Amino acid sequence: MKAEIIMIGTELLLGQIVDTNAAYMAKTLANNGVDLYFKTTVGDNRERIITVLDTALNRADVVLTSGGLGPTEDDITRECIAELTGRPLEFRTDLYEQLAARFARMKRPMTDNNRKQAFAPQGAIPIPNPHGTAPGLIVEDTRGVIISMPGVPRELIPMLDDQVIPYLIRRFNIQERLFCRVLKVCGIGESRIDAVIGDLIQESNNPKIGLLASPDAVRIRLSAKAKSKEEAEQLLDELHKKIEERLPHGIMGIDDDTLEMVFDRLLQSKSWTLAVAETSTGGLLAHRLTVAKASQFRGGIVLPVNSPENQHKDFDLIAGSLRERFNADCSLILLSDIQQNMSQVEWRTPKDCTKWQYGFASPDDINAARCAVIALEHVRRNLLGVVDDV
Repeated sequence: MKAEIIMIGTELLLGQIVDTNAAYMAKTLANNGVDLYFKTTVGDNRERIITVLDTALNRADVVLTSGGLGPTEDDITRECIAELTGRPLEFRTDLYEQLAARFARMKRPMTDNNRKQAFAPQGAIPIPNPHGTAPGLIVEDTRGVIISMPGVPRELIPMLDDQVIPYLIRRFNIQERLFCRVLKVCGIGESRIDAVIGDLIQESNNPKIGLLASPDAVRIRLSAKAKSKEEAEQLLDELHKKIEERLPHGIMGIDDDTLEMVFDRLLQSKSWTLAVAETSTGGLLAHRLTVAKASQFRGGIVLPVNSPENQHKDFDLIAGSLRERFNADCSLILLSDIQQNMSQVEWRTPKDCTKWQYGFASPDDINAARCAVIALEHVRRNLLGVVDDV
């Protein structure tokens, strides 16, 4: 079964609002085993809406639209569907009564233009909208099914979840769902990961592999279609194991894991506490650990670039001061050398001390985030006893 979504509204083309509906619809369809091949955005223009609907019906089994079901003159989705499918609009008493009852509950007068929302293409199946005045519509055409939903997210989302998805599952006898697992890799670029697992990406069909780069981690998305979660987990486990063999110790976490959470769990396993001192990251390291509610984090300080501690790079003095001030077992110190454009890092535990450096020191947002992530990933591997660098 193939689906296509059409987002209707000139405000979307002008960038006046962000189209969150499309992302939610795409994710929800995928999670329920519906293959989405195309997404089109079109303005409030009758000719263009009819054109994109016609194109979509020629290549998809179901076309889902968002927007254009309101009471105003530029809300023309129902009219376009009626013209394309040759089903004239008809006044529906049942829809009008539902509208009247809603306005009565709100103790508001119903204006004449709201009557427009009681019209539907002949033979259309209405979709109740308990969160707004615009009912959704299902038109089962000879070429495929058109499902129209309102554009207001608080109306579209429950309509899609509670009514449209169950309809699609029944109508198209969908028996398989999509199950995903995301493997997170830090300190290694997307191109390096692709070079290592590129053949798996090309060969894998079910599950499939996708790569998504982000400032914090490269996400390796595994997606499997299966009739049950147990069947999907078996498929995902097999591919997960193959990737882990190619990237030993490289997978930092899975799904909702964050680097700070994983790092904190490793400290917990050793009963070690931590304090940090930062120049390169401008306090971002302490911020991330605080937001993650890291239980082993005891506190930190931010050192200006021109401070004596940063200029002299006296790690022993800083580490001793940190551990005494915050009563911490370990210290992580990141200092900047602006002249040589590098960051110098020291990780000190009750057992050993290691130092390394990075080739960037500029205290801008991008470099600060990059430095914080690589420092935490380096220490994560150190806690695991891995000797290779990031």
